[in-house]
Amino acid sequence: MKKKLLALLIAMQLIIQLAGCGDAGRQPGRQQSQTNNEETTSNTQKDNQESVVSSANGQNTDAQELRYQDDYYEFVNKRLLDKIQLAATDAHWDWFGELNAMVSSEMEEIIKELAADTNTYEKGTSEQKIKDLYECVSNVQNRNETGLGPLKPHMDSIRNAQSIPEYVDALAKLSGEFGFSSIVGGYTIMQDKADSNQYAVYMMYADTLIGKEYIEGENTQEYVSMYLDYIDNMLGEFGMNESEAENATASIERLLRDICGSTLTKEQLYDPSLTYNVFTVNELQQLYSNVDVSKMLKTLRVDGQDKYIVMDVEQAKKINSLLVEENLQALKDYSTFVMLNDVAEYGNETYVKLHDDMQNALYGITESWGNEKIWMNLTQDLLPWDFGTIYVEEHFSQADKEDVEQMIAQILKEYEVIIQRQDWMSEATKQKAIRKLETMQVKIGYPDQWPKAKDMMQVTPISEGGSLLSNVLVSMNVAIEDSLSQLGKPVDRSEWDVTPQTINAMYDPLNNEIIFPAAILQAPFYDRNNSDGANLGGIGYVIAHEVSHAFDSSGALYDEYGNYNVWWTDEEMQKYQELSKSIVNYYNQYEIMGSKVNGELTLMENIADLGAITCISSIIKDDRKALDDAFGQMAYNWACKDTESFMMYLLNTDTHSPNKIRVNAVLSSCDAFYEIYDIQETDGMYVAPENRVGIWR
Repeated sequence: MKKKLLALLIAMQLIIQLAGCGDAGRQPGRQQSQTNNEETTSNTQKDNQESVVSSANGQNTDAQELRYQDDYYEFVNKRLLDKIQLAATDAHWDWFGELNAMVSSEMEEIIKELAADTNTYEKGTSEQKIKDLYECVSNVQNRNETGLGPLKPHMDSIRNAQSIPEYVDALAKLSGEFGFSSIVGGYTIMQDKADSNQYAVYMMYADTLIGKEYIEGENTQEYVSMYLDYIDNMLGEFGMNESEAENATASIERLLRDICGSTLTKEQLYDPSLTYNVFTVNELQQLYSNVDVSKMLKTLRVDGQDKYIVMDVEQAKKINSLLVEENLQALKDYSTFVMLNDVAEYGNETYVKLHDDMQNALYGITESWGNEKIWMNLTQDLLPWDFGTIYVEEHFSQADKEDVEQMIAQILKEYEVIIQRQDWMSEATKQKAIRKLETMQVKIGYPDQWPKAKDMMQVTPISEGGSLLSNVLVSMNVAIEDSLSQLGKPVDRSEWDVTPQTINAMYDPLNNEIIFPAAILQAPFYDRNNSDGANLGGIGYVIAHEVSHAFDSSGALYDEYGNYNVWWTDEEMQKYQELSKSIVNYYNQYEIMGSKVNGELTLMENIADLGAITCISSIIKDDRKALDDAFGQMAYNWACKDTESFMMYLLNTDTHSPNKIRVNAVLSSCDAFYEIYDIQETDGMYVAPENRVGIWR
């Protein structure tokens, strides 16, 4: 079972690190694209090192037409971007996807080894689960014969509902057992934002399918039309005739546009003042006057709570108004499609192809990955913690962990200095902010105890009557049971929600914690042989970015215990909002592929990026060589290529600015950047001092 990462030797040669952020919206239902030529990628990274190190002197001979003073991102990354060609199967390339492919390739070798093994493994072991699940995934004949079999009784309960009460009851049963959510009855259990030591029930908003941003966007209607064709085709495969499918699709579109008109925007969903709305059962009954709320909560198995949190009140009101008998057929069609869409990738060949074609068209991909690659990814996705234990066994470095812990301590200390020098904050508020830094929990590597869900998830092989869809439903049920088991118990802050093989880093405001999975503590994210400047521009920038999230436009509303608690004075909040508005306006000026950046949508991440560059440059101070290493490193980390369709997707849905903007906009607002590169008013990267932005300067 022990195998070395196929590309590990390549990765260990790299001296350019990646940076990540836990909220990165870069994986929209499919794994990120990656280059298919590891040798070319390795050589590209080594070739580019000279251009990064010498960028301050303009010695990039491959970029004679480019000046770092005008476009630092393009100057640093020209050699790399010239060599990266998106394959027909790719919508997006960046270092996250590249490293994710390296990790995935080792997991694939394990799957292949087990699939070819004739041994029988003990029930419940990772080997048994991986081997038997892959058989379920890859046995197309079994999938075709199974169809919607395990789901059909539940689907029939929706289709056969004769009234709104019967319809709501069917949805509640599906949500209570498997977590399916379409119109009403969906919920999630997580920490109470007002008391993070306890769990609370959050009533979820409706599934808006392609999403409000696409439905209401001026330049996205062609994608909406494409999605409506997808709905029509899915309903046809489900068994509707042409006329029925056409009518159902039209009614779904009508409901969808109506619901989206009353739905919070993506940026508003991060604002607890809008999403933390406490309701008692009686108040919930008033909100959902067309539903028997007590019965619904009991069916969901979340009855008896003192309070329920409604995340989108206006949408809930709209949903309630739609739950009337004249809409019954349209509602049933809506929920039917949501369920079909949720399980399509686990279904028969036709459902899989329709789903894959839709995803590819949405992101500008012209060729599918092919069955084997898709099957490998599905197997890994459905057994994340089993693969996580295997990954840690092979690749966790205690020495690197200790080195990164020292860097985290350094960054937290520097952030105290930055907070102390803010003249718009009172001394009392500064001390509260510093207290938040002092109590910040740090999680590195992997959990001390693996989540209960790992052992709860059991796989039934085909030989015992199992199928891919039946095992998927088991996985969904495990998630529900695990979640329900938390109600009434104090929060265990040591638990992990992120697998160790994840290529990313995160900040969790409800725990006031930063998380660095094991996979980020290796080349090319971090290399102990790098210069201090390069490591600060690499993993250091990632760390500082995540710490900055504790004080972004959302994180700043939570105290050191993870409670939603506005601990700023009114005057300070007004100043913070003024600074935030300047950041929004600053980013609104940038555009990519002819489309403007949405400064409101990307505000939180932009605040974190700007805070990170302030922190790193403050640590380095006036060491020009280290600053050059750090800036070049940071720019190289964000190198990427996208199809136009995928960039449109990101601009509409991603809370991060496009990578090129993340580099150039951030550096153009960093005073140290001007000092070491002598940027002049006539240069493209120049922004006047009074127009440079940031909360933490």
